[in-house]
Amino acid sequence: MKKLSWGTKLGIIASIYVIGVLIFVGFSTTQKINLVSKDYYPKEVKYQNRINKIKNAQQMSTPLSIEQLGNNIEIQFPEDMHSNVSGDIILYRPADYESDLKYQISLNKNGTHIINTNKLLKGRYTIKIDWNHKKTDYYKEEAIYLNK
Repeated sequence: MKKLSWGTKLGIIASIYVIGVLIFVGFSTTQKINLVSKDYYPKEVKYQNRINKIKNAQQMSTPLSIEQLGNNIEIQFPEDMHSNVSGDIILYRPADYESDLKYQISLNKNGTHIINTNKLLKGRYTIKIDWNHKKTDYYKEEAIYLNK
């Protein structure tokens, strides 16, 4: 068997390295890349408005309560907010923005909005509640973990 010269060995090692890099690049281009949200920049520009809403929510005498009871998530509004409430509830899933769900706030006579969790996947969600009551805007965020 003939010995290989150092130049041939160097050429083989360089070729293996280039092939490895090409395989890695090819693999990485097939991976799904999820941004936190598709329109993150316009949302960041409006963040001062959200800070004001958060301050309003923190200054409430009775805060919202969010509980997971069985197959439901119950969002209880304070007694003085059982009517004239409008806004959105977003169930944000950090692992995949395509699994996010959005609901319009619809309170029952007890001032509770109930979300059925049967459609939701097991895992971590952030509940983002953006609402208006008597011309005052509020915002609250809370993380939950669904066990199914």
